[in-house]
Amino acid sequence: REGKVQKGGASISIIQRILIISIMSSSRIISCSARIVRSVSTTTRLTRTITSLNQPRMASCSAFVQSPTMWCRNHSHKQQQLLKTTNKNTVRHSSTTESDNKEETEGGVVDFFADESTHPTFQSVGITSPVLLSRLESPPLQLKRPSAVQASSFVSIAGGGDVTIGAETGSGKTFAYLLPILDDILQRKKNSEDDYYGYDYGRAVILVPNKELANQVVRMASTLCGGLDKCLLSNDRFVPPSMMPSGSAEDGEVDESDIVRITIMPGGLKAPEDFRPFRSSRGLGGEDPAPDIIVTTPASLGPLALSPKNIDLFADIQTLIIDEADMLLDGGYIRQLENVLMGFRRADRLANSSAEFGASRTQHVFVAATLPDMGLKSVDSFLKKRFPYAARITMAGMHNARHYGLRERTVWIEDEDGGGNKERMQTLVKLLNTPREEGGLDGEKVMVFLNSVEDVDGATNAFRRGGINAVPYHAKIQLAERSSNLDKFRRYKAEMDDGLFPTDENDEGNDAVPVLVCTDLAARGLDVPGVTAVVQLQFAGNVVAHLHRMGRCGRAGNRDGRGVIFYGQSERELVEVVREAEAQQERMTLEGDVMDEEETGEDGAKKKKGGGGSVRK
Repeated sequence: REGKVQKGGASISIIQRILIISIMSSSRIISCSARIVRSVSTTTRLTRTITSLNQPRMASCSAFVQSPTMWCRNHSHKQQQLLKTTNKNTVRHSSTTESDNKEETEGGVVDFFADESTHPTFQSVGITSPVLLSRLESPPLQLKRPSAVQASSFVSIAGGGDVTIGAETGSGKTFAYLLPILDDILQRKKNSEDDYYGYDYGRAVILVPNKELANQVVRMASTLCGGLDKCLLSNDRFVPPSMMPSGSAEDGEVDESDIVRITIMPGGLKAPEDFRPFRSSRGLGGEDPAPDIIVTTPASLGPLALSPKNIDLFADIQTLIIDEADMLLDGGYIRQLENVLMGFRRADRLANSSAEFGASRTQHVFVAATLPDMGLKSVDSFLKKRFPYAARITMAGMHNARHYGLRERTVWIEDEDGGGNKERMQTLVKLLNTPREEGGLDGEKVMVFLNSVEDVDGATNAFRRGGINAVPYHAKIQLAERSSNLDKFRRYKAEMDDGLFPTDENDEGNDAVPVLVCTDLAARGLDVPGVTAVVQLQFAGNVVAHLHRMGRCGRAGNRDGRGVIFYGQSERELVEVVREAEAQQERMTLEGDVMDEEETGEDGAKKKKGGGGSVRK
């Protein structure tokens, strides 16, 4: 379009529009916008300039018109290659599109490990501490390559900006947020000359929903921190010995600068000084080194955030990691989590208003296996609104209807007319007594999910009457007994493909058990190695719970899991949606709003039904 503009008595021809084509969300959305170009130069110079700017875009546009599908693929591939190269040298603090970090193999199966051409070792992702690299490669871990989510998120977390990580269950998210924090701590200690590492209370706080997950984070971190016997700071609180992995302690003396101290902060504290690791910290008048990492729950930390007198604690913490973020943003946890976030916002405001305060802005890291994304009140929308500049690391396998760790299609068993729990139990007992080569579950390490405490207890007793060695796991069992039952199940080793068992841990006289009967308390975050089968004796109440349940098997890159699901007529509609998506390897769109505490019942259950699912076509 041409127009005439009078400038200094001369008529100048102006070209006003440049076509800009951008590809968003893996070429699904193509937007075109108009840009008005104004200039006061001569007509010839203006025309030459505009032509030179337009040439590559017009060539690209011509290719798009001739073959849009091929153009989109080539353009998307070039963008991904550019992003991979950029990520090696820069840190992105602004929001990124979901496709930035997605890598899929043929057939829609997501690769657990990072691309070997760009991240062949842990050192290649950015780890600089020789101690940390050695611990990753030595027993008991013996890890050689980072997972995809670990490689994708390291630079962003290490850079200090806010980060949101979304990746499927069993993808290595715990190490994804631990590695950059531990690397920073170890490097500070190595380079420190006066035993002060920049904090008095701690370098980072990790929030988890419950005590089981707190113990698990400590257990996993201890392998990288110098061994549980050296790194754990306690407040006379019992941490089950079973939470320490075999061989996690390092032999002999460990240099002080190589130890990362981690602690579990309990609830019921009136002030930070009531917690012994804080009270004895050198920076607060004590004689011991400060904790480096604090693991706790919103219910334990939230009350301390209510009093401005405790602002020093929140100003001192440099990184807040919120694990199982979508669960903590739900009705039963949201109020205490909001208290925690308020405490850090108060500290950040003081830091911004007073240079003398000496604190920096808190880094927020949100981590989840599911981020419900349907609706304006969804968890995903909430995080985008509250933390608009957070780097978004979203892996390709998240919300996939079929968990990558399943080696074969899920077995779906519908109730026959008049069938119920009794018939389901008889069928499952028969499966558990049938050899693997005949399609049964004998020799497998099995988690059986039900929807209530009463049903778990009833099923456990029925299994025992049928000769199946099983233990229960639910919230009404005392913590010590619950931890003991989990330990018995953890130590069981499933039968291998050659019909042999890997160790003698299953021999008579050993109390390892092959079947854990549980509620959804065991569906979130628990990392039990070697689970080879998940049975839903009662189908999950929503898609989110279903995805978390199925994610208990086939973890850490192993594709050895099996799924067996029983359902009735009342669940048929939801089951058909999930089965169709699973067959097509499609990604689920999840419903789950950030809810106020008033929207939940006395038992913490949602008053309105949430967490449904639909298929993103």
